[in-house]
Amino acid sequence: MSFPILSIKKLNTVFHTPSGDVMALRNLSLEVNKGEVLAIVGESGSGKSTLGFSILRLIENPGEIISGSIVFHSPERDVHILDLSLPQLREFRWVNISMIFQSAMNVLNPIARIEKQFIDTFEAHNIEGDYQERINKYLEIAGLGKQVKKMFPHELSGGMKQRVNIALALSCEPSILIADEPTTALDVVVQKEILSSIMRIKDELNLTVIFITHDLSVASSIADRLAIFYAGRPVEVGSADKILRSPQHPYTTLLLSSVISLNTNREASLKTMGGSPPDLKKRIPGCSFLERCPIGEEACSTYDLFPAKVHGDVFVECIHPGKLEFEMEVNK
Repeated sequence: MSFPILSIKKLNTVFHTPSGDVMALRNLSLEVNKGEVLAIVGESGSGKSTLGFSILRLIENPGEIISGSIVFHSPERDVHILDLSLPQLREFRWVNISMIFQSAMNVLNPIARIEKQFIDTFEAHNIEGDYQERINKYLEIAGLGKQVKKMFPHELSGGMKQRVNIALALSCEPSILIADEPTTALDVVVQKEILSSIMRIKDELNLTVIFITHDLSVASSIADRLAIFYAGRPVEVGSADKILRSPQHPYTTLLLSSVISLNTNREASLKTMGGSPPDLKKRIPGCSFLERCPIGEEACSTYDLFPAKVHGDVFVECIHPGKLEFEMEVNK
């Protein structure tokens, strides 16, 4: 039986701009179960990376977490991340929750050998023991030879740099790994290798993985559960299998219908979404997808945003779950 290792409730993250405050995360609630791969999927600006940075309290000025709670559950105690002092937060990060950042090129220090970057990480988080043995271990887990530790970042390929980032993220033996678009800017062959490495490592080390991506096909290949994000909130959350077979929210349905697969009928036309995401500087009453929704109605502008439960473990923010999929089937 799975149980939550991370609980997020009513989280609000804002970015202050000269033209107004942008609500990047809006009253967001989400649970992550121990040992699962939860894929956060959505278009650019939907709040995916902001959630990852908020969990680790890496939001910096002009951004700010203004309310909500993020609780890490461990056998010893519950840790309320937003209540930690800065020294406590430094001790907590990487030892409990770590992150693979989006751009491997920008994360590594260009003038320090890989070995030095591991040692800096260990010293920052008070890790004791044989540093060389630990570096060799996690380079090997990430699919790299121990000779890599003597190299500078510019001597590594893009795929090797990303593997170093994976090794660094694992080096303090966290319980949760946040992977923020870890295959961005890599070619498809290297992408597959990186994804395979993450899944292999997840099983070897019994990790919980939060996988952030805009690519639904990538998410569907690795995730146990999906959280479909739109305008700073998850609009549909549930098992990957159920959502992929029978999407309930109109946004998820249209997202799936825009993806080409090997099984796509050549004669079937891909669906597109008209319009643009809402302005997050403005208050959004009701459904944030209303202006782009083919089945939207006046009631959608006033209904409560608490998700409804459908099909057992699938939660969806829609007053007509599954209706768009049904109508598309009928009109084929």
